[in-house]
Amino acid sequence: MKAGWILLAAALAAALAAGCAAPNTSGITVGAEADESGALQQVLQTDNAKLARQLKVEDMIVGQTKNGLMKASVKLTSRLNKSVVAQSKFAWFDAEGGEIDPDTDAWRPLVLNGKETRTIQGVAPNSSAVSFKLRVRAGEKTRWIVK
Repeated sequence: MKAGWILLAAALAAALAAGCAAPNTSGITVGAEADESGALQQVLQTDNAKLARQLKVEDMIVGQTKNGLMKASVKLTSRLNKSVVAQSKFAWFDAEGGEIDPDTDAWRPLVLNGKETRTIQGVAPNSSAVSFKLRVRAGEKTRWIVK
């Protein structure tokens, strides 16, 4: 009986440690959400303070394509004199706040060299999108080894 409690405690500790080690899926989230009157309001959420200090949101433009799909452009600037390595991904939401096709847009590499400004653009997957979020998370630097 005592061994069972020890195994249970060990399993619980391992599960908690694994949960704490899980990587963040987003460092900065920029977007537009509709308020009660239907007007789009800018959203800025920070989950990674270090990344938030490295990047600055310069501008955000929301419009529509000729086919009536929502499109968004977000201008990001590096605040550092060195490269910022990150990944970005658009998420699109319907009128009820549900994410549209959450697994269709992959994380894309985003590298901003010192003080560089880059515009990231996206188009909604269908016409039911009424709001969006651009998620940015820290990326990993890769080193090329040539032999």
